[in-house]
Parts: sequence; structure tokens; C-alpha cells
Amino acid sequence: KFPRFYFLGDDDLLEILGQAKNPNIIQIHLKKLFAGIHTVQFSQNFDEIVAMKSSDGENVPLLAKIAVDDEIETWLGHLSRNMQGTLQKLLIGSLKEAQDLQKYPSQILNLTEEVNFYNGAIKAITNKRLPDFKNELQNKLESYTGNSNVNNKLIQLKLKALILDLIHQIEVVDQLIASRVTDPGEWQWYKQLKFFVNPSNQICQIIMCKAQFDYTYEYQGNAPKLVHTPLTDKCYLTLTQGMSMGLGGNPYGPAGTGKTESVKALGQAFGRQVLVFNCDEGIDFKSMGRIFVGLVKCGAWGCFDEFNRLLEE
Repeated sequence: KFPRFYFLGDDDLLEILGQAKNPNIIQIHLKKLFAGIHTVQFSQNFDEIVAMKSSDGENVPLLAKIAVDDEIETWLGHLSRNMQGTLQKLLIGSLKEAQDLQKYPSQILNLTEEVNFYNGAIKAITNKRLPDFKNELQNKLESYTGNSNVNNKLIQLKLKALILDLIHQIEVVDQLIASRVTDPGEWQWYKQLKFFVNPSNQICQIIMCKAQFDYTYEYQGNAPKLVHTPLTDKCYLTLTQGMSMGLGGNPYGPAGTGKTESVKALGQAFGRQVLVFNCDEGIDFKSMGRIFVGLVKCGAWGCFDEFNRLLEE
């Protein structure tokens, strides 16, 4: 009923199941089950969950209240679905109006910018107006960097994430101008990671070359963003094409070069839950099997660090 339990240790699982009605115990374990949810906000008599909070204090009211009862696996399932439904509704609302840093969570603000960038770039390419589009983006960058809400830590974090994305978007437009792109089918644009919302069914899709994926609305909180480099793009390109063929990916390189971080950042862009496992000799085929079953059932990504340390059998 709630596949995320596959990723918890026995002690944590017993504590959760044994104290299903104790809100304090649940609060402690939520951050192990959800990447972005640090705590939840209960109603006055602790029988309903009304909002989710990130570790930086971002508060996202849920679409529907979730009744907390004895069957913890059932209501945690409701929480998971409600989290996704809430973010989807917020995205559709956010696309219809100007960016509101107070009203929307960081993740939705960034996603809105990505979708708007895709629409704007397609228009600019087909109408041969890329320099004008670049000026628009630079004006937006100036308005973000000149924002006076410096004392509010949460607004600051939101602005940082938006600025990092915007700088990358300006770089992309620079590449398009340098390559004199006049058709959306050209390689320089075709190879970019693009976000598109289908107007008819409001489904948000991620496109990179031939690969297409649905955005999955896992709440990410205010996770810091990676700076984009040409190597990040190469990494994303390889991983997305691999996934579209039903394969995995294996970033390769020395320790500390950002392999795990790149996979986590791509998962963050997809709105996915990414679980990092450190493989050592203690992991046998049974525990590996349990991890795989959990990943398949809840649609998360598994990132296996030091995979080569596992015993072959």
C-alpha cells in the first residue's frame, strides 16, 4: 500500500507502525520518506494534515486535508498523491499569471520559468528574433538580482534558484544565436532539456532529443541547484537517452567530481524522488531485491554509489 516503506530500516519501520497515531513520531520519520517534506502542519486537534513544509520553512497548503487514522500506510499514500496533485494545480495556476514569489513554492516558480522559456524560445526561433528574446531574459535577470527582499531568507533562496536557471537559459540563447538557428529541429536546440505543458490536457512533459517523460511532481523543498556546465548537459543527454531506451546510466569518473550530484539534479528537474544507496559488501541479493521492488512500485530513481563494490553474484 505504501512502497516507500521498502527504503526504511527495520527499527524505523517498527517505530512508525507501532506509533501510527503519535504525530511527533511521524514528524521525525517523514523526511526519510519524502525528499522535500521536512515536517507537516496538523490541524488543531491533530487529526488532519493541512500543509507540508520544507526544511527552510516553505509552507505549501495541500489541496485536500488528509485524515490521520490508524492505517498509516493508507494515509501516507493519500499524502503522497495529494502532494503531487497540489503541485500540479499550482503549476497550472502559476502559468496563468505573473511570477509571485510569495504565493508559489520554489519548485513551481522554477518549472514555470522553464515552460515559459520553452514557449518563448520556440517563438523567437521561428520568428528569427533571438536577440530580442535574449534582451527580455537579461531584463528579467536584472529584476531578479535587483530584488529588494534581501532580508527574507526564503525569498532569497527562491531568487537564487531562479537566477541560476536564468543564467543557463541566457547561455542557451547565446549558443542558438552563435549557431544561427532558424528551425526548432536544429541540433543546438534539439539537444536541450526542455519543459512543455500540453495546453489540451495540462500534462507537463520533459523533452530531450527523442526522449519524452512526464513530470512527476515529487515535492523537492528548497534543494540547492547545480551550476550548469557543458559536462552536465552531456551527462543529462546520455542519461535521458538511456532511459528512453529502457536502460540505466553510469556516470564514470574520479571521486568528488559530481556524479551523484548530477543524477540528483536531473531527478530534481524531473520532479522525481531520487534515493542514493551506498553499496558495500553488506548488501546482498535479498536487500538489493527489496530496494528494486520499492523503486519500481513508487516510481523513484535509485542511484547506487560505488556500484562496483558489490559482489558479482
